[in-house]
Amino acid sequence: MLINQSVDNYDRETSQHIVAYLDILGIAARMKQGYEQQKLAMNKLHNLYTFSMDISKKIDMVGYNDIQFKIFSDNIIIVKKLSEQSDKRLLDIKVLLNCVSNFQCLAAKDSVGWLVRGGISIGELFIDETMVWGEALLRAYDLESNSAIYPRILLDPSVISNIAFDKELTDYTQKDFDNLYFLNYLHIQHFGGQFLKNGFQMMLDELNGSYSARIYQKLCWHMNYVNRALEKKDRKYRLHLEQ
Repeated sequence: MLINQSVDNYDRETSQHIVAYLDILGIAARMKQGYEQQKLAMNKLHNLYTFSMDISKKIDMVGYNDIQFKIFSDNIIIVKKLSEQSDKRLLDIKVLLNCVSNFQCLAAKDSVGWLVRGGISIGELFIDETMVWGEALLRAYDLESNSAIYPRILLDPSVISNIAFDKELTDYTQKDFDNLYFLNYLHIQHFGGQFLKNGFQMMLDELNGSYSARIYQKLCWHMNYVNRALEKKDRKYRLHLEQ
């Protein structure tokens, strides 16, 4: 017998969405600190969501009102339903990529000083106030947990194939040393090398000179990515990391 069949039509179904699954590196450790440190981290994360959405909306790009966020602990899901019309579909993809770029960019700057890792995928999904369900989420999660490794947000082939022939959207992508595509979030930066440098210093200050080889690798990846961007506009703010 189906649960509540008499009052529930069982008419929920999946549809095409673009989904970002994000993990903020180091949040779990911050949650184990004292009350004041936990409180600071929690409020930073909440404000990071608020400000990234506000900035995205101020760009006057239509389509932000139906973006859905879900935050649980150190994980964030950002979702947007895709139109069946090809031109609107590309706009939906751009809106999501821009929103996630704002989130990652703000996290790296000196108002927060955090690194983000994740995956973005396109596929079938169902989302409401209660649950998130679908293979698009599974693929985004798999990218984050098994492949991203560094503070980068990997793009699933389903995303790359949708934007391959749109020059504006391909600017949101970069191919890494391992031939995986990731979100080029500094594409939207106009420009603030000093904010990125100060944010990097915040990361180093929080670690207080003590970090494992794995953390060092992540810091190096972030440093090299930022420095490539700074080469073009704000070279004097290049990041540096001592061995």
